[in-house]
Amino acid sequence: MILRKPYALFIKYFRLINLAMAVLMGILIYRTWVITGFLNSYIGNYLLATDDFVLGHYINFYSFIMALIIVILNVVILSVLFVKKKPKKLYIFSGILYILIIVMYGVDYMILHGVNEVIWDVRLTKAVRDFTYVGLALQAACVVLVLIRATGFDIKGFNFGTDLQELDIQTEDNEEFEVAVEFDQNKIERKVRKGIRYVSYFYLEHKLLVNVCGIILVIIIAFTLFINRMIYRADYKQGHPFQASGVVVNIKQAFITSTDQFGEEMMYENGKKTKNRVLLVLKLDVKSVYNDPDAVLNTGLFNLRIRGRSYGQTTSYNKEISDMGTPYVQQKLTTDFKSYLLAFDLPRELANKKMVLKFNDNISYVKGELGAKNIYVTLKQEDLDKDKDEIEAVSGKTLSFKGSLLENAKLKIDKVEVAKSFKTDYNFCYSTNKCYKSYEYVTPTTTGTYFKTVMKVKGTFESDQNANISGIATLNDFLNKFAVISYQKNGGWYSHKIDSENISPAVKEPDTYYIEVNKNVEGATTIYLLFKVRNYNYKYVLM
Repeated sequence: MILRKPYALFIKYFRLINLAMAVLMGILIYRTWVITGFLNSYIGNYLLATDDFVLGHYINFYSFIMALIIVILNVVILSVLFVKKKPKKLYIFSGILYILIIVMYGVDYMILHGVNEVIWDVRLTKAVRDFTYVGLALQAACVVLVLIRATGFDIKGFNFGTDLQELDIQTEDNEEFEVAVEFDQNKIERKVRKGIRYVSYFYLEHKLLVNVCGIILVIIIAFTLFINRMIYRADYKQGHPFQASGVVVNIKQAFITSTDQFGEEMMYENGKKTKNRVLLVLKLDVKSVYNDPDAVLNTGLFNLRIRGRSYGQTTSYNKEISDMGTPYVQQKLTTDFKSYLLAFDLPRELANKKMVLKFNDNISYVKGELGAKNIYVTLKQEDLDKDKDEIEAVSGKTLSFKGSLLENAKLKIDKVEVAKSFKTDYNFCYSTNKCYKSYEYVTPTTTGTYFKTVMKVKGTFESDQNANISGIATLNDFLNKFAVISYQKNGGWYSHKIDSENISPAVKEPDTYYIEVNKNVEGATTIYLLFKVRNYNYKYVLM
């Protein structure tokens, strides 16, 4: 194996390397000064400072690259100075300084990245600014000393030309040398031991060169990991919001199901119903960062990762999951959070495996702006096909739906009456202070497939806006969507789903509702309502 000593080449271009470092340092001094200027403005008036804020104007991809190049060049120069036993304090200081500058830029980047979403504490912002000021002062001192080395300017008796002569460049610094490696092919153990011995010999003979290469490799790996983990990758847990591609997204809940709201199998494979597949339904809050009337969520940027496999979103089951919320179908976004659903069709055997939602942020780092990253959200899915124990309440008591998809919705029924019709009395006024008593009969509609009667319900229903279940504005809507009425009559039990038209008198009574039910309910001795909210079952005894 033939190697060539590199020292003479490095010494020959010693000044040029210093000049290149000085230029890079000058650029980074300007970048650091710009950051301190913004932090000062933010402390003074954060609204004014963030009005036209663009992250790439302050910290960009090239800032990190230039700082890394300076560190590598310092290591290269140190390799020469160690061999020639020359003063090396400046380059040790410079190398350590710019490793810290990379850390400083990382801290500043994390602070500035969320500046439009979070109002930072003044004390924290001042501490970051002061830390950046210290970095600025140290960079300024370092660039002056490096420029002196680059130009050969004599200050306080330091003569760079003499220093180069003292480096004692000799012809042997560029000579070739040979390392012979012999292996015994007959015995494997001897071969291994001999190989280890030669490696140790090589390391001892070229310890400096190996150490320098190792340091450079460690720096490159550390920088690459930093970029990948802090810049190009972000990891979140379910329930923690993240900002990307002009939107803020918070994955609130994840559900596994293979049935619709009535418990019927809904999954298809090759055009036929199957039990081999399930649906992952994500409930997420989303808003636009900017006040853009055309802002939408690009669902194509989402993909689900399970055991190395990727799955894209499906809209084939939007109707079947509408009881869980509002499926997202290119609705316009505002600057206020709205709740939507995204669904993914999966093989059943993956239902209980670890799931990670990946979001490919399509903000690029063109022109140096850092923003392109892969965002990973670790999911915690809940199986909606496994029923929980039934929850029961009786007339006059409050039935809470907490824990289910209805969130904190509550139902309380104080009184129930069943009749063919109900007479409601009210005052009819046709001018000021001119009224007379009037009445109206509330009767069922004639539409439908069975004979109807009217159930008068006095009570209250409180929905939870966070549930975002579409089509539930009144108690009548709620019963139509979730309730089954069950009753006992003449020793037999009967039940049917409530499908009531919105019937009500001209003058409504407070907390009074009229619900259409099957005519057979008249004369029932026991009546109760059954609610199935996916895996939660509720029973409300009316009489």
